[in-house]
Amino acid sequence: MGIAYFIYQDTFGLRYTTSSYMKRQVEEFEGLKLKKYFLIGMTALLVVVSCNNKKDNKNKEKVKVVGVKKDISKEEIKKYSEYLKISEEPNSEEWNDFFTEIKKDEFFEKNGNIKDISGEIISIVNLDGSINLIGNYIKEITDVMQKSPKMESIDKNAENLVDSLIQEQKVLTEINDYFEKGDYKTDKLGKVDELNDKYKVVLRNRLENSKIFSNSLHEFAEAINKKMEAQLQMDGKTAKLSILKFVNSVNKFAEAAFSKNNLNFDEEEVKGLEKANNELQKAYKNIAKMTVESAKKENISESDFKKIKESSKALSENTQKMLTGVKNQNIQDVVISASNILSAKTDLENVFNVLLIQK
Repeated sequence: MGIAYFIYQDTFGLRYTTSSYMKRQVEEFEGLKLKKYFLIGMTALLVVVSCNNKKDNKNKEKVKVVGVKKDISKEEIKKYSEYLKISEEPNSEEWNDFFTEIKKDEFFEKNGNIKDISGEIISIVNLDGSINLIGNYIKEITDVMQKSPKMESIDKNAENLVDSLIQEQKVLTEINDYFEKGDYKTDKLGKVDELNDKYKVVLRNRLENSKIFSNSLHEFAEAINKKMEAQLQMDGKTAKLSILKFVNSVNKFAEAAFSKNNLNFDEEEVKGLEKANNELQKAYKNIAKMTVESAKKENISESDFKKIKESSKALSENTQKMLTGVKNQNIQDVVISASNILSAKTDLENVFNVLLIQK
């Protein structure tokens, strides 16, 4: 029997998280309650975003990820880095308690009467905060979008994401007004199902546009990678080249491990995971041998060097543990090591993103 571990699913279906966000519920597996702080995702520089095949293609034109030009300027890399940073905003701690749905049962007293919302109704208590978070996120994306240089596909996908966020904010405001004005009492919660359905649509649209946006960032990252690898090789910068190759190997492992909606691996997928891990361990050997002196020669600070060494070691150890856990069907080892992998991955990417725009 394979290990089945589904990422994060609620009323609105699958949600994606990133390596900067480690959280989620307690799940049972063969009588064992396991607290999982797990994130899937799609972050940063070199993580492949897994896109579900959407069946609802109703008359909607979605901008696809298009080819990224090979000649990439430093200004584009800088703008990309800003986009990348804000793309993770919905996965930050601030968004942990973001509105999900109105739960009718919270509104009824034991005698069947409808409660006054001055009494705390958990499902709507963060409506104001959610509306503000959306507003701030719209502003952050728009600010970057308007910067030069223009990046056609990424800017367009960012614009589509902003449009879907605006629609989501409108529905959240409508829900908020429904309760603030007391309409929920007048119609005895009669509009709740309609509002929940309405929100479900705009949320799915935002999540879909967010994935498309992330995909375009990923494609741009791949183009940067190719450019960087050639340049570093030409310049003889062996330390940065070793880091780049290691990050690439981590990306391949992440793709093998996290590019689907579960951690249920068949025989062929286990082989793929094993191959990716072997490549990662091979690339790690050069990181392990790297000295602070060689790093400093390439403008890598001592503190960044330390972070690279620590996160790389954690990745090397935990990818091996995860592979072993998958083979032994040990869900606890798989979940814990996966969480550690994605956490260390974020740490490594944060340093690496800075190195991207350095000479």
